Amino acid sequence: LPSHVHASFAGPTDSSFAVNWRSDEATLVSLMLLGSDEALVASAEGEAEGVVLTRGHTASYDGILGGARIHEAHACGLEPSTRYFYKVGGPGAWSPVYEVATGPVAASSESFRFAVLGDARQEPGLFATLQEMIATDGADFQVFTGDAVQTGVNQADWDALFEATGPSGSIEPILAGVPMMMSNGNHDALALNYLMQFALPQELSPGESGAGEEWYSFDYGNAHFVVLNDTTASSETIDAESAFLAEDLAAVDRDETPWVFAMHHRPLYSCSNHGSDVDIRQAWQPIYDSFGVDIVFNGHDHNYERSHPIRGFQSGSSDGAIAAAGPEGQPVDGSGTVYLVAGGAGAPLYGSGSCYHTRVSESVRNYTSVAISGRSLSLRTYRLDGSLLDSFDYTK
Repeated sequence: LPSHVHASFAGPTDSSFAVNWRSDEATLVSLMLLGSDEALVASAEGEAEGVVLTRGHTASYDGILGGARIHEAHACGLEPSTRYFYKVGGPGAWSPVYEVATGPVAASSESFRFAVLGDARQEPGLFATLQEMIATDGADFQVFTGDAVQTGVNQADWDALFEATGPSGSIEPILAGVPMMMSNGNHDALALNYLMQFALPQELSPGESGAGEEWYSFDYGNAHFVVLNDTTASSETIDAESAFLAEDLAAVDRDETPWVFAMHHRPLYSCSNHGSDVDIRQAWQPIYDSFGVDIVFNGHDHNYERSHPIRGFQSGSSDGAIAAAGPEGQPVDGSGTVYLVAGGAGAPLYGSGSCYHTRVSESVRNYTSVAISGRSLSLRTYRLDGSLLDSFDYTK
């Protein structure tokens, strides 16, 4: 039977979603049945009235430390802001029926909520508990700041992540219903195992060479997200990403899409063990400054840290200048970018510190919830016990 079922967005979020799952090596059929009536989808063995059949594809791979047969299917041409029921597999071997929703019409002011977390690594049980909290919170989708597993080339680590159980049991219904957008971390290692597990936007045309799923962007409602890979040691790759980043952000109409977020693994500003990645900061912060990125989400340091709004470099150093802020440390009229480290989803905790740029920091398991309603943003970060760690509200 299909296992490890999980959803993501690989195309327009208001009209499509993608699903990956695992099967035994002999299973070559990759089908998805989809509809708006749960009972019809549950009883269907193929296309029928009210049930659409989508054919996917499958590939088997041998990783350095184990491989798997992974399937992928895309549901396209859907209605915005609509809940759909689906199951994957094939006749006689279907997954349970799961439920997922498309996003609002692009650039609309319809409200939505997303979750931010990262660095699960060798504690999938803690990751599972946070997933249950995210589902209870009503997240429409989630972004993951990297290091989902301890060893990206080890298929057993990925199996443990998708098979994790929380206090209420298996989290597969959550992963199948709350699409997850991934950023590569140094432990994920951009391994074949990592790339095979997820369907992400492709920045390529047929026959082109380039990033593939290594870096990409997507829109959800009136927000734009750009995801980068900062784990490369290649200056040529960083230069290519910088060019992509600038071109991508230049194309965003901020009247229609007022919110812009970036995500990559290593933090530009951190007062913990790894600290700030100054090389990446020098490459990308000027672009973030230039286009007024609202929040940059990172991981790598296993704690929680939020910066003051930052804009520009201080004279004679590579440190950013603290910008004007409201009473909760939020930007004022786009005064600066907030840099947020969300690295507390299971990896061993690091200490927290207080540097010149730090507004809030704590060594604790956590996830962040961001609610968008038109031109208003509400950010809340919660500890594993459900208590509120951090918050701010920001209206443009």
